Amino acid sequence: MDRYTEGLREAAFEYGIKRLAHDLDMSESRLYKKLDEDSGVNLTLADFFRINRILGDVRCIQRALDDLGMVATPVPGDTRDALEAEVKELMLDQHEQAARFIAVIREAKRDGQISDEELEAIRRERRALAESGNTILHRIERWHESGLRLAKA
Repeated sequence: MDRYTEGLREAAFEYGIKRLAHDLDMSESRLYKKLDEDSGVNLTLADFFRINRILGDVRCIQRALDDLGMVATPVPGDTRDALEAEVKELMLDQHEQAARFIAVIREAKRDGQISDEELEAIRRERRALAESGNTILHRIERWHESGLRLAKA
């Protein structure tokens, strides 16, 4: 199984093949064949997205995002009343996340070399920092779209 469909396969088996096949209106044997890289039955892009829509599991797309150097941020629904308080809280979290990112880099540089594990830790913190920033931006865009008046700073 290639890197991109491996996450989908893992999530599908955790969800349950019988249940997933039912949700897809597909026979279990057909689904098994689509998920088996050696079966000769291809998993189409449409299948990939149909399955992903049901599973809603980030592993299904995370490897592609990693290859593209991108992060994805969930878009939760919310009420207008809670938006401003949420953005303030998210901004405080962003500052803490930035501090963790810098701390990981400083610790990795301490001995003059950056190991594979340290580089991976830096990447994880960078991804978390980017996700946090994306979430804040999404909330600010919601303010803009809704015409919500902001409290003065």
